[in-house]
Amino acid sequence: MQHEVKKVTLIINELISMMLLNGAEEIDVKIKRKSSVSEITLIHRNSQYPEQFIEKIRYNLNTQRQCEVEGYYWQLVGDDETSEELHLVGAMIDTANVEIRHNDLHITIVRDEQCN
Repeated sequence: MQHEVKKVTLIINELISMMLLNGAEEIDVKIKRKSSVSEITLIHRNSQYPEQFIEKIRYNLNTQRQCEVEGYYWQLVGDDETSEELHLVGAMIDTANVEIRHNDLHITIVRDEQCN
């Protein structure tokens, strides 16, 4: 359980860091935990991301979950401040929805601690 909480925290930290490094001034975070599943929603209010950047986020977060990568590399998420590590986040989550609604970037990710 302790490792799961740290993994969820690192995932959130990486997404918030990405937003702040790209000019975010207002970010809402919602975490919903039910049984072994965590659902995390981040909303960057009044975002000005170009569509190409949104597609890059969507692509990196929607890579297939890789349990073997997660087992060894989850502690590396957030260690390197000079590069984006969303591909590692993508390997640690089950699904990601990335969309713009009324100039706000909405990212919703789902992670089941039981890796299949």
